[in-house]
Amino acid sequence: MKRLFALALICLLPLAAARADIPQLLQLIDYVGVDYAGAVDKGAVVNAAEYDEMRDFTAGVRQQAAALPDSPGKATLLEQADRLAGLVAQRADPREVQALTADMRLALISAYHVPVVPRKVPDLQRAQALYSQHCASCHGLGGHGDGPLARSLNPSPTDFTDAERYSQRTLYGLYSTITQGVPDTAMKGFANLSDRERWSLAFYVGSLAPSATLKQRGAALVDKNSAAADLIDLKKLTVLTPGEAAHQYGADGAALMAYLRAEPAKLFGSRTPLAFTRTRLDEALAAYRRGEREVAYQLAVQAYLEGFELVEQGLDAVDAPLRRRIEEAMTGLRNALRKGSPVTDVETRIAHVDNLLDLAADRLEGRSLSGTAAFASAFFILVREGLEALLVVAALAAFLVKTGRRDGLRYLHAGWVGALGAGFLTWLASMSLIDISGASREITEGVAALTAAAVLFYVGFWLHDKTHAAQWKRFIEDNIRKVLTAGTLWGLAGLSFIAVYREVFETILFYQALWVQTDSAGKSMAVTGLGAGAAVLALLAWLVMRFSVRLPLRQFFAGTGFLMFVLAIVFAGKGVAALQEAGYIPVTPVSFPRIDLLGIYPNLQSLLVQGVLLVLALVLWYGLPGKRRAVA
Repeated sequence: MKRLFALALICLLPLAAARADIPQLLQLIDYVGVDYAGAVDKGAVVNAAEYDEMRDFTAGVRQQAAALPDSPGKATLLEQADRLAGLVAQRADPREVQALTADMRLALISAYHVPVVPRKVPDLQRAQALYSQHCASCHGLGGHGDGPLARSLNPSPTDFTDAERYSQRTLYGLYSTITQGVPDTAMKGFANLSDRERWSLAFYVGSLAPSATLKQRGAALVDKNSAAADLIDLKKLTVLTPGEAAHQYGADGAALMAYLRAEPAKLFGSRTPLAFTRTRLDEALAAYRRGEREVAYQLAVQAYLEGFELVEQGLDAVDAPLRRRIEEAMTGLRNALRKGSPVTDVETRIAHVDNLLDLAADRLEGRSLSGTAAFASAFFILVREGLEALLVVAALAAFLVKTGRRDGLRYLHAGWVGALGAGFLTWLASMSLIDISGASREITEGVAALTAAAVLFYVGFWLHDKTHAAQWKRFIEDNIRKVLTAGTLWGLAGLSFIAVYREVFETILFYQALWVQTDSAGKSMAVTGLGAGAAVLALLAWLVMRFSVRLPLRQFFAGTGFLMFVLAIVFAGKGVAALQEAGYIPVTPVSFPRIDLLGIYPNLQSLLVQGVLLVLALVLWYGLPGKRRAVA
């Protein structure tokens, strides 16, 4: 039936011996499990061509298994490959062959951490349109294998409504075939489609066979504590066949499998950031074993930014030391991947991170940060993120008041009000229009922070230069009568916008994560914490604005200039840290205290940038008096 496919695989085996193709090996194992029943029945060969294929396939399985990288599970896989070849040679019962190939599939996925789940919810509406465009001409609009081109094809297109074949195919097997195709047949690969589109097609064609009645029965089981509830797990669902689900869980398993294939969104509602982190780390290890260091590194970055970072605030509220340990362990892992450390070292590091994530899951049991924890998290997120922006805006506002340029206040206020508006639109976009990745978030924050640091440093230097009355008087005489250009005023608006939007952007994502981590009671307390944080922030704003404008001139400029220098150093540290987390700047750990509030992190790169700013500030600070005396 698929002799050309078998021959193509055999021809590729010498290349596979140098470097195993694990997805292709999984595909080959699945074909044996599915098609062997069409070759042998009750110990007799019923289709000689199919039987020859099965022998070719099992030889290919054995050879590809031998080419796998060394791992603790390789010996078991080789033994299973030998048993599979023996069963086929002995014309064993198809059920025995199917059971063995199922064990081999799971063993291979486990031993080599093969990524077998979609990253995003499959879109079956989109899949239906893709199916009509790419598949219906062969497989037919209803999936019966009766498309206009079907009669001219050998082998015939798959009938996706065939109950027997449906019961033997995994979703991952369908995804793999859609991705790679079947060599030398009309079934070409669709690697040009996005990963999400290929998974969507796999779920779509994998849900065509079961009846509407069976799916309805499965829908009724979703919220019941039945034995089949174990199937409400994305990784388990994609690697089990419907037949295996029925065997393990009975009729409920078959019904729940049918429903979840048709409604995959149900599997993503409870997917936690920690589960996402584990999945990405598994994928990173698999890529690293294949020699794809850069891919592994990027996956490790995603594991942190799009997974663990979203629960940092909640974990901080219950176990801050554990949060720091996980951060340090994941930083060490990324460094190991970047440097090309031995695979065994990477495996050990990932196992260590997994253990720490287990502890984090226990500390966040149920993700119910109810009561005090939810209130504290919501409160401190807003106060911490808002205070940085407030100090910058308040200092600039006080400067405008002191210089008698109250007309510039409207530009300044336009900047931060615009940032709040942009933040609201960002929140809407993040919820419904786009998927803001962790890397994009960190790049945005990093660039904004470094830009703000540069501007703050300049403003701080400028203010310090005006601390002496003579300089301030000369400045007034030379400049106060000049009308500030619109560009200068819009520059103030721009700085106000950057300072506030950066914090709003980060706060939005942290609150989204906090919302997921709380039960209904916790959500109520989180809203209360948000309100309390807003009230405290408003009070701080009033106090800063009210009393900063009454500072004596010299002390005002000296204090504000010093504040600008400090904020510049803080922003520089946070900006470098954000770009490090996005993978754009390497991390070289050093022995140094970590002070999050001041943006001080124990790594060479951020400390070096902050050190340069500090030295430059000291040179400017102590070098200016001499300059002033010279010109006085």
